[in-house]
Amino acid sequence: MESGAVFSSGKFSETDGEVISLHKPTLQTVDEDSPLLYVPDDDRVSSLKKASLAESVRKLSGATLTVSVLERPSDDRRASAWLAGWNVTNLIQGTGILGVPYAVMMGGWAAVAIIAIVACICCYTGKLLVECLYVQSKRTGQIKRAYVNYPEVGEAAWPGWGNKIVSVVQVCEMYGGVVMYIVLLATVFNDILGGITSLDIYQWAVVCAYIALPGIFITRVSIIAWISMLSVFALLSGIATIIIYCITEYRYMAISNIPPFDLQKFPIGFGVIVFSYCAHAVFPGVEGSMRKPSQFPMMMNSAFTLAAVVKVLLGLLAVLRFGQRTNQVITVNMAISPVFNTVATVLVVTNVFLAFPLCMFVVLETWDNKLLPHFPHLGKDSKCHWFWLLLTRTMLLTFALFLAVIVPHFGLLMGFVGSFTGTCLSFVFPCVFHLTLHWSKTPWYSVLIKILVITFGVVCGACGLFFSARELAKAFSFQSQ
Repeated sequence: MESGAVFSSGKFSETDGEVISLHKPTLQTVDEDSPLLYVPDDDRVSSLKKASLAESVRKLSGATLTVSVLERPSDDRRASAWLAGWNVTNLIQGTGILGVPYAVMMGGWAAVAIIAIVACICCYTGKLLVECLYVQSKRTGQIKRAYVNYPEVGEAAWPGWGNKIVSVVQVCEMYGGVVMYIVLLATVFNDILGGITSLDIYQWAVVCAYIALPGIFITRVSIIAWISMLSVFALLSGIATIIIYCITEYRYMAISNIPPFDLQKFPIGFGVIVFSYCAHAVFPGVEGSMRKPSQFPMMMNSAFTLAAVVKVLLGLLAVLRFGQRTNQVITVNMAISPVFNTVATVLVVTNVFLAFPLCMFVVLETWDNKLLPHFPHLGKDSKCHWFWLLLTRTMLLTFALFLAVIVPHFGLLMGFVGSFTGTCLSFVFPCVFHLTLHWSKTPWYSVLIKILVITFGVVCGACGLFFSARELAKAFSFQSQ
């Protein structure tokens, strides 16, 4: 795996977690007095210390994907490499992993290989992104963390519009995740209770969406962190249950169940796999919390290796068992085993309902930050703020429900979103930003590697976007008949 460590070509020393010297620098150089250098004032440090408990819990939850849109730099750097690894591992083992068996069914053995390849690339680009957070002084040689999050790196690379582009893509990814959550819940409940009730998948989508509605009114990060922690444990338990079930069905497994390579289906599987790994938005926050930032590359290697092993295991075992009958939501295939099916379904449903507040939190915070200043009489300090909350939260969830009802296909939707947002955030942006910010310090072979990653991401992402959209259109036209 290509090393992309923050200080991969030089040695550095640390004092209280702050890097103070660097030899053979590879980082962008700026003047000591540059406004890019982050030096917190006393008021900011004080406010950060007051929020340290909530921040620590939020890190521990391991479900902070894209909360980094609002991330603030850590003022204590107390997290160990183990805690950081826990966060990253859980982020890239999110609900998207449930679509991995479907991706393997779409891509065959090539999809199994892509699981490992995408893990390597995402690990590499994650390190590149974190390296972009740092700058070096021309006069003293000291390096400091100049940027806080992904959008700020985008702004540094593309002044004037980089922040907006990255923020929009991140919010699109999160909002797409909300739509997929509704589709997933509707699919699961329709499969379990379809023969008992008269509700179809569309009606179940409405029911599930509005059951989740109260959770999106939670605005305290500490509460969301605890809820997210519970959702992570539920998901990990659900994944373990599915893997154990597949192992117990070894008598029905056959190599022939792995489908041959299909050029038209493979890109869809690629999009699903990329989406399941997309967690770059939170890497700056995770690295900023680490006591020893030098351990970030090692932590990333370990977390992505573990994630790749689990995803290969889950995808391969499920398809070896079910073959072409592998459903877009793997729990649907487990209906033949009531005990395993019930346990796995309960855990998955629990995970999704508990993950709703976090996903919507980022979308809603961004929405509020952009639009609320235009309605000062509905601001957070006004007596009518409750009306803003009720209107916007209900409206955004209803629109997500509308999209879910139009396209109730979990795997295809995941492939479509992953091909666009996942490719941009995981492949294209980190390499482009690193080349832009560190061009003069980047050797030719590193430039070549980044160009190859960008090309790979653009080509596969475009193909995945096209074929996913085509399959979604076919499914939509079939529904209309």
